[in-house]
Formats: sequence, C-alpha cells, structure tokens
Amino acid sequence: MASTVKRSAPRTAAKRPAPNSGKPVPHKKKAARKKDDDPDRIRFLYAKGSIDVPMLIITLVLLIIGITMMFSASHALSYRDNDGNSYEYAASQIFFAGLGLAAMFSVSFIDYRFYRKEFKLFNTGKTFTLAHLILAIALFLVALVIPFGVSNTENGPRRWLRLFGRTFQPSDVLKLGVIIFFAYYIWKNFKNMRYTFTGLIKPAILLGVIAVLMIAQPHLSGLLIMIIIAAAMLFIGGVNMKTVILVGGVAAALLVLAVMMSEFTYFADRIQYTFDPLADPRDKTYQSYQAVLAIGSGGFWGVGFGNSAQKYYYLPEAQNDFVFAVLCEEFGFVGGMLVIILFMIFVFRGFYIARKSHDRFGMLLATGISLQVGIQALLNIGVNVCCIPNTGISMPFFSYGGTALVIQLAEVGVMLAISRRSNLS
Repeated sequence: MASTVKRSAPRTAAKRPAPNSGKPVPHKKKAARKKDDDPDRIRFLYAKGSIDVPMLIITLVLLIIGITMMFSASHALSYRDNDGNSYEYAASQIFFAGLGLAAMFSVSFIDYRFYRKEFKLFNTGKTFTLAHLILAIALFLVALVIPFGVSNTENGPRRWLRLFGRTFQPSDVLKLGVIIFFAYYIWKNFKNMRYTFTGLIKPAILLGVIAVLMIAQPHLSGLLIMIIIAAAMLFIGGVNMKTVILVGGVAAALLVLAVMMSEFTYFADRIQYTFDPLADPRDKTYQSYQAVLAIGSGGFWGVGFGNSAQKYYYLPEAQNDFVFAVLCEEFGFVGGMLVIILFMIFVFRGFYIARKSHDRFGMLLATGISLQVGIQALLNIGVNVCCIPNTGISMPFFSYGGTALVIQLAEVGVMLAISRRSNLS
C-alpha cells in the first residue's frame, strides 16, 4: 500500500496593501491644521465671505441723493462765495465722496477684530489695542482745537483745524474713536459691567474728559451724540441701569448748572429760541424761521428740483445744516418722508448685522455705528423743524463737509467687514 506523503501547505506570500483606489489612506493622527486656515485667527486682512449687499445699496442711494441735494442747495451760495463758480461745493463733495468710497471698500477688507487685538507695549508688560490708539489720536486732535481751532463763520464756534489749506473737524474722528473704544471696553469687561466701578465710573471719567474738550469749542451737539451712543452701548453691555439713571440725572443737573453759571451764553441762547421761530425772526431765530418757511413752501409734492427760493441767500448754511429744509421745499412731504424711510432702513439693517455678528465686539461696533447715523439724522431733522436747538448738527451723507463724509463711509466699511463674518440672509 502506497504510503501517503504529507504535503506542506504552500507558503503564502506576505500580505501587500491593496493598490491605491484613489481614496486617501487614513492616518492615525490628523494633520495639523495650517494657521492660515484657522477661522478664529485674527488677521489684518480678511477677504472671505461676502459683504451685506442691502447695506451697500442703501448707503449708495443715500449718498447719491445727498450729493444731488447738496448741489441743489449750494450752487447759489457757491456762486457767491467762489467768484462765480457754482460747482465748487459740489465738486469738493464729490471728491471727498470718492475718498470715502475708497476708504469704505478698503476698510471692508480689514478683519474688524483687529481693532481689539492686543499688542505688547515695549517691555512694560502692558498691552494696547488699535481701539486705544484711535481714541488717543482723536482726543489729541480735539484738544488741539482749543488753542488752534478756526471757525467757518465770523464769531462762530471754533471746531475746525486747518491743515494743508483745508479745514477738518476732529470731533467726527472722535465719534468713531468712542464707538470702537467702548465696543472693545465692553467686550473686554463684559462679565464685570454690572459693577459700578467697571461699568459706570471708568466710562464716566472718559466721557467727562470728552465733555470738557467739547464744551470748550463749544460743540454741544457732538457731545450729546457721543453721550447717547456711549449710554446705549453700555446699556447693551449689561451695565446696572438704576445706577446709570441716578448718576446720569445728577451729572445732567450739574452740567446744566455749570452752563448757566458760566460765560457760555451760546447754549442758553440756542435753547431759549428753539420752539418759537417767530420770536425774533430778524436775528436770534432767523435760521429757524427760514428753514420752517422752506419746509412749509414745499407742500405735499414740492416746487420741483432746483426751484427752491430759500436757498438764494435767504437760508444761511443751506448746503450744510439745512439741506433737509431745501429738500422738503423742492420735493415736499413725499421727498422728506422718503429720506426718513431710507435712514430708518439703514439703521434697522445695521441692527440686523449687529444681531447676526460673529461675536459681541462686532455686535457692539455695528450697533454704535448704526446709532450714530440714525441719531445724527434724527437730530438734524429736529433742528430743521424747530424741535431741537440749532447747534450745528450735520445730516449724514447730505451735509457739506469732507471729514464727516469720509468718516461716515469708513464706518459703513466697518459694518461691511462685520457682515463678512456674519450669517446673513
């Protein structure tokens, strides 16, 4: 019987990895994410995301209407003041609008969180931010107005500085500085804002310094706008409102008492004749009377574009504080209400960007900027209809003034930068 021979099992070849099927081979450790792909890293430039198109459109509409109305209101005054050149004021405004639009689009590419990024101050162990720097520069410029300020009218308030043959208003820069700094301060100290020292005393000291500088010019309207913006931002930041109301009431009483006892009769004269334009129409209430006359002459539909009679040397500063009166005369109640609705849309869209912002700092920034534009427009309209003392409140995007227009468009750029990181619809 043949013997069976046991055969050893054939040696199997070593297992080889399956050929690559196009799928990435899994690794035990994930590759480290590059810094450039970190969405939370603060950059100087941030071009991802899309800007808020409705905010851009409403800003451009307000700007176009504003320049058009400023030209209509100013061409007679420009003819008189610039040796027969009716287009001088309009050309200057268009030039600054171009600068402002360039600033708006440039700022929209800056990561808004860069304003709160902390940098080391040499080897002192202390830090500073761009918010501190902007506020410090603005305060320094406003302080320079006291010894070196100039006035645009004879015996008028000295609120401007002259540089390279042109004048600019440092208080417009200070408004932006206050908004950015308070947004940073509240973001940094949010957990302690209900404490009196952090939430009230420190901000009150800063506002007190600003009040001294602004009253010395004097510029009561600018101070009022900054106080309202700061108070609203502190309220959103969680400050104890009972303490704010108590301290604010005492501070307001002391401020009124100080103004009444001081030599600044400028404020008292403006307040005294606010609600009665017929009290002294040839002197004290001349501007208010002419503004009300222009608005009343417009009726419901207006007298037509370019047909205003009050702008022919009857209404002083028609290209500046009283553009809205000329607008109502030429386009009537319908035109005035349309502009008011446009400003309301601007403010509500700004609040929407704030609500959808990426963080608390962006929310406070967008809220402060929206409030500034809305409050300033409201106060200017109030001046035109004799509800608020005439203290030189310009209308955003409408009134003649290069500094204000460039700063306002740059502020819109900040809101567009916030919208890049927001979840908007």
